[in-house]
Amino acid sequence: GMPVPEVYLLKNEKGINAFAAGLIPSDAVIGLTQGAIDKLTRAQLPGVVGHEFSHILNGDMRLNLRLMMLLHGVEFIGLLGRLLTSTSRTSHRSSFSSSSRSNSKSQGALILVGLVLRLLGWFGVVFGNVIKAAVSRQREFLADASSVQFTRNPKAIGDALKVIGAPAQSSRVFKEESSEVSHLFFGQAFTSRLNLLFATHPPIEIRIKKIDPQWNGDFIAPLPVPERVVDEAGRSLNGEGLSESLALLMAAGVAIETLSESTQASVEKVFEKIHEPLSAMAFILAVLWLEEKEGVAYQGEAFKQPEKNAVKGLDDAVNDLLKEVVFITLGSRLALVEVAMPALKSMSLPQYRQFESTLKWVMDRDQQQTIYELSVYQLVTHYLNRYFGLTKAKRIKYRKITQVSIEVQLIMSLLAYYGHDEETQGAKVAPESLTNSTGLVSRAFNKGMQHIQLPSGVQPLTLLEVNDANKALFLKAADKLSFCSDPLKVEILQALMHCVEYDGVVTDTEKELVIAIAATLDTPIPRIQFSK
Repeated sequence: GMPVPEVYLLKNEKGINAFAAGLIPSDAVIGLTQGAIDKLTRAQLPGVVGHEFSHILNGDMRLNLRLMMLLHGVEFIGLLGRLLTSTSRTSHRSSFSSSSRSNSKSQGALILVGLVLRLLGWFGVVFGNVIKAAVSRQREFLADASSVQFTRNPKAIGDALKVIGAPAQSSRVFKEESSEVSHLFFGQAFTSRLNLLFATHPPIEIRIKKIDPQWNGDFIAPLPVPERVVDEAGRSLNGEGLSESLALLMAAGVAIETLSESTQASVEKVFEKIHEPLSAMAFILAVLWLEEKEGVAYQGEAFKQPEKNAVKGLDDAVNDLLKEVVFITLGSRLALVEVAMPALKSMSLPQYRQFESTLKWVMDRDQQQTIYELSVYQLVTHYLNRYFGLTKAKRIKYRKITQVSIEVQLIMSLLAYYGHDEETQGAKVAPESLTNSTGLVSRAFNKGMQHIQLPSGVQPLTLLEVNDANKALFLKAADKLSFCSDPLKVEILQALMHCVEYDGVVTDTEKELVIAIAATLDTPIPRIQFSK
């Protein structure tokens, strides 16, 4: 339910470690040390990466950066005190030589204030580091457990920790600033004499015991990297191992085992191509060009972009991918959109502006837009606008549901119609065919709204008619909801999930639409979270 983060390598660090950084999932990055790449097997490395993904999804990155800012603020008090004492002493010597008593008294007061500030700064940093370490240790246990959930393989992170704990190995990072960012890392990056107080990570032995209660105390020496991924969780029903690309999508919650062999082959072909910018652009355009057709050989209109500022080779790339994308389920397409994000970020700003213009052209070519199209567009532009600096980091504006009730009403209505109206499922909506209904659509809407806690005395929200005007407001409504507080976002998303689950059948498209909306709210949810 989130885009693939950019990955960086710390080349000169031989310790086995990793970190996640960023404020929100859309700008998250993951870093791996050279030691982690060299000394962990491809079966163990996903456990480390899964641990870092937990920090991204659980908001630990933002918490860690706030702790850093808090400590720097406290440290600044001490630095200010040091500045006052040093300058006052220099001035005092100058004043003494000129026999100025009044100046000496004022400078003495400054020295006293400086000493007090230095003491406050020192004690603040000490206690701040103790608090930082205590908070970090608890978050590490959660991240370890989440890694097991994501990989569905306790041995992955368990064995990685056993390698770090081996006598000749460590997670030490030798940069001078490692102490300031030690709480960002997978393992203990910095050690001190007071490690019991300032350790940002629990002891390796305790972490291993939490994952493997039957552990006998033996550590593991670094193993040679195998030629292919060994993933016990990524095996098909016939016992044969999945390819790496399919295993990665399965780990993301895509029901690969339900896809036919031909569909799996199409997914693999697309997956291998979209790591290159031109193919990533072509894939997004192919998804929108197909609208919502799937399962039959593509015999429609060939893609041809407007001649003005046309991208060389893009037409051929789109038409080539159309032959494969048409066989990929709608749910799997959005998962692949997330995979394509790193390649899309390698565009220049002018290239992105042209790409966005082409996206709008594709969506507008038949004068009708589906919620699916709008969700794909919102998902892509939400991440890329932030990356290219076209939008600023969003601050919380709304903490009460009454402040965004109209937007919730609109999105809930569109989702209820899309998932429960027999005439509109998977098709473009004809406005004249839809009216407020007391049938399944209305009941699904009301089920979702039951989980929106409106204050007493507020008029209940009713199902809106789906027409071109309301659909045009979808993007603005989703954007406004992104300014909500985290608890309010969770309340809204849970209500949307209850809406699509009302009839007991959650289609891939319904599920992916909610996931896309969640991603644009910077509150990603896993595909496996739906109960039905």
